[in-house]
Amino acid sequence: MSAAVGTHPALALMASAVQDARKAATMLTTDEVWTFSDAELELMLRSQAELDAACAAVGIRAVREADARGLAAEDGKVSTATWLGRKLDLHPAEAAQRVKESDILSRKGTATINALAAGRINPAQARALAKDLTKIEPIASAQELSDFETMLLREGIGLHAGLISRLARHAEEAIDPDGKEPEFDPEDPASTADTRRSARAHRRRNLSITDLGNGLHRIRGELTDEVAALLNAAIDPLASPRPAVNGQADERTAPQRRHDALGDIARQFLRFGDAPRSHGVRPHIHVTASVETMAGDTGHPFARTATGEDLDIATLRRIACDAGITPIVANTLGVPLAMGRETRTATPAQWAALVARDIGCIGEGCTRPANWCKAHHIHWWDRDDGPTDVDKMALVCSHEHYLIHHQGWEVRMGADGHPEMIPPKWVGSEQRPRRNAHWKLIRDGLKQHEPPPTPSPPEPPSETDPDRGP
Repeated sequence: MSAAVGTHPALALMASAVQDARKAATMLTTDEVWTFSDAELELMLRSQAELDAACAAVGIRAVREADARGLAAEDGKVSTATWLGRKLDLHPAEAAQRVKESDILSRKGTATINALAAGRINPAQARALAKDLTKIEPIASAQELSDFETMLLREGIGLHAGLISRLARHAEEAIDPDGKEPEFDPEDPASTADTRRSARAHRRRNLSITDLGNGLHRIRGELTDEVAALLNAAIDPLASPRPAVNGQADERTAPQRRHDALGDIARQFLRFGDAPRSHGVRPHIHVTASVETMAGDTGHPFARTATGEDLDIATLRRIACDAGITPIVANTLGVPLAMGRETRTATPAQWAALVARDIGCIGEGCTRPANWCKAHHIHWWDRDDGPTDVDKMALVCSHEHYLIHHQGWEVRMGADGHPEMIPPKWVGSEQRPRRNAHWKLIRDGLKQHEPPPTPSPPEPPSETDPDRGP
């Protein structure tokens, strides 16, 4: 990067700094950096940190100005965060965070920007201060907000970002111990400290889900007492350990069981819940996958959801077992040309037949009823041309479904017409078929087998019987 003739002096300085930093990076090869003395190495780290801080201060002011000018709209982008992410190749969450930080610091945290530019705080500390200022802004006056920032800058020097946020929480309590006073009727007996506390919690409620890019997503948030109680009431019964099977206890940790329970709740709601429609259809997971991915081609390993998550082949097969499928014909450039009708792998009549046969999940020891299960194709319907027939499907819960698609378990139909699961060799070398004795007991208990009638002894022949001998 180099400054063009006639550009702003600050831009010329930044271009020069970039060039100088690149030259330093080129000089410090692996063979060269070892020649630093201990003091020089520490000084280099401090210089790099101060350069990061100064550049971050420049970036905050530049992002704020870009937002104020509406550069995103001029470039056809829906938001400054989208525009910034595109220009700098940032993760959407990172881009959105930068826009929020630049907004609050430019409006209410100019002292923080100055401290950052001077190298008194680092970018992580400035980010913590921006977050704390955002939280305190709705409940503080202009003077309180200024005093709040001054105190954090004074006391936060030498503290890492986490300690600054902890300090901010104490300061927030001092500014607003009971929460900002709601506009209640003073004669209303409900206008109590508890009510004010509830109103404050309601304002601060939040929930976010962040894609970490490694197959995991982080959930962060603060729930009100009511929502926390509802969530705990829904999760707790589903998060209990599964019954031991052959002396083997549930290997999932408590956090893993709660994770699986949350997934079960979401699946149940999407399947049976009275949720508002989106784009004319009930809530659902929209997945786009190529024919090659559906067929298991490792050269096309991922499908993509409408909300941006990548699904591997095994996961795609698992969710496609009991899903609505809409085929779309596309040309070689991927442009859709025609769309077929949605087909569901199990019709209502077939589902009823599966429930009558399996009652619930076929996994050994599982007590999940049919409504918590999916119809799994024993032969995957797309890759293996598995037919959508009742005798080619079985009911499995989310946990057993995961074992089948990700852990090598298999399902086969027994000689008596009931499905059974086959463990992989690393679980049981003999691969003994396993069945759910819980549902078998219920099923057999519903059948009232009458004992065969006891044969009556033959009656003695009558004296007038013509066949009686002399």
